Amino acid sequence: MKPVRDVVEARTARPTRAYFSCLLLSAAMGGLLLGASRAEAGAYIPVAGSGDVSAMVRYAFGDQAFSPTSFSSSTSPSSKEEKTQLRVTGEQGLGNGFSLTYDLRYGFLYRSKTKHGHTTDNTNDGLQDEEVGLDYGLTQTDAFSDALGLSLIIPGSSAVKIPGLDSGQYALEPDYMIGFKPGFWDITGLWYAGSRVFTDGGIAQFRTELEIEAPVFPHLDLSGKVFYVRSAQLSGYNSLRDSGELYNLLRLGVEARYKMDDGLEPFVAYEDYVAGKGGHADQRFTLGIKISF
Repeated sequence: MKPVRDVVEARTARPTRAYFSCLLLSAAMGGLLLGASRAEAGAYIPVAGSGDVSAMVRYAFGDQAFSPTSFSSSTSPSSKEEKTQLRVTGEQGLGNGFSLTYDLRYGFLYRSKTKHGHTTDNTNDGLQDEEVGLDYGLTQTDAFSDALGLSLIIPGSSAVKIPGLDSGQYALEPDYMIGFKPGFWDITGLWYAGSRVFTDGGIAQFRTELEIEAPVFPHLDLSGKVFYVRSAQLSGYNSLRDSGELYNLLRLGVEARYKMDDGLEPFVAYEDYVAGKGGHADQRFTLGIKISF
């Protein structure tokens, strides 16, 4: 059992980290408002034959967990988790207003848990839940664009093995997406909202994200992100796979991109799980590169 002093320190450390994340996001948003006049909203749907692909490495870690009964920023000690993910995302224009999207993931997961003085280490690696979707553009202008999307979540792993890499079950995700560039600020906004419904009917999630991006130096763009997910239980019985997806979460993030003249965009990002109900309270770092064609 942890000493009382250690538990108190763990519980009080979380609000400090949440305050730091909010301060970091506020600084990023402030930098966006001072950016140069180079941002463009652009169309959501690329023309046929064009698109982009991003390859990245994402590392997340945490040894705190949110309360299982209420949504808050407070946490308590939990099992230690480290997640390393290799991820490839992209979009390919198909013509006639359609585009193909994909999100492919391979993960390495380590979990260490101490109970009654005995520590148990577990590892798992392999394919995670993969995502393939189709978007259809509605309005497509430089000032405003929107689109409808439908994605299929394909399980690449099992949730039964501990630790589970992902949900391990099929899901459908309809989305509505908006891109905008306000005329009075040289910033670009991206927003989406949608649901993720698991096909066994046990759990559904509402998911939304807002991203504000603008150039702050020549070739350097900075963005701030806010992501929120809320889960709902649809049936009286939850399987092991369902229980792993039953959580509420608020995540803040900042990202810097260096836009090179040849279409390459190296980027680095930091994200913090600042509030939630159920699940781990992680910090996440991402390093990658985007290629436009």
